[in-house]
Amino acid sequence: MPVVTTALRVVDLVTYPVKSCAGVHLSQARVTARGLQLDRDFMLIDDDDDFVSQRKVSELALVGVTVSQDSITLTAPGMDDMRVPLHIEPDDSKLVVATVHGRAVTGQVVSEQLNEWFTSFLPPYKQSRSFRFLHVREDAPRYIKDRYHVEQASNQVGFADGNSMLLATEPSLRRLNSEMEVPVPMNRFRPNIVVDGPDLEPYDEDFWTDIEIGPMRAFVVKGCDRCVIPDTDQTTAVVGKEVRKALRTRRGANAYDETNTGVFFAQNLNHVYVPGTVVSVGDPVVVLARNSQPNVVITAR
Repeated sequence: MPVVTTALRVVDLVTYPVKSCAGVHLSQARVTARGLQLDRDFMLIDDDDDFVSQRKVSELALVGVTVSQDSITLTAPGMDDMRVPLHIEPDDSKLVVATVHGRAVTGQVVSEQLNEWFTSFLPPYKQSRSFRFLHVREDAPRYIKDRYHVEQASNQVGFADGNSMLLATEPSLRRLNSEMEVPVPMNRFRPNIVVDGPDLEPYDEDFWTDIEIGPMRAFVVKGCDRCVIPDTDQTTAVVGKEVRKALRTRRGANAYDETNTGVFFAQNLNHVYVPGTVVSVGDPVVVLARNSQPNVVITAR
């Protein structure tokens, strides 16, 4: 079993206010019940009330996001900037029950103006000819799958795929890049927390179960099976195949759910929510507990 150094540190923090749009790099981030503040608080849906991500429309990568005290501003090539207030009054007449990977989630349409902005910028997806822009509803919390619940943890998530935070490590990316002709940046994997340390081995995070990230405690609940997004250039929206080819060495199954198969990179967290918690770049990361076997069963030959 690989040895974990005690000199691990947070080297990057990223929040993604709009699901599948550009991330915002932070020096510190407040922790909410759903994860890092603002993370996936907004989301696009199509005509079928299903979530829209870069899996369907890679051009979402070109939507930039900046955060101010009371709003976010969206930018996109050829489009006027669009301001989105962070405080949105609940309006039940605008509620939509949408789906994220087949699971129901409640959101509120923000405005017709934002719907038109995205519909004008993004190409149509299959038969869907329009998009709607949703905000989370505080009074309609969404929870992670029961199998990943931890008694002490928040167990909540916003519009993220399945868990409140994603953790990746620099040594794992360096290992993957060593197997590729052209290296890729970490933003391909869209983590919230990036960790590094002088003695950290590649994919050692597969063994972690209980960690402290600065003042925040979190449980490592599952490896992240990857889709096409790591092959999407986050600056051009061009989709390739080289990352998925390299990740074939990481083909396997979730050790806790053999039906969850694919290629794995990075780890999903379920955090303990304590009001007022703030995590920062430079915070120490301490591995409190680890398994003798990784939570990804590699089956690739």
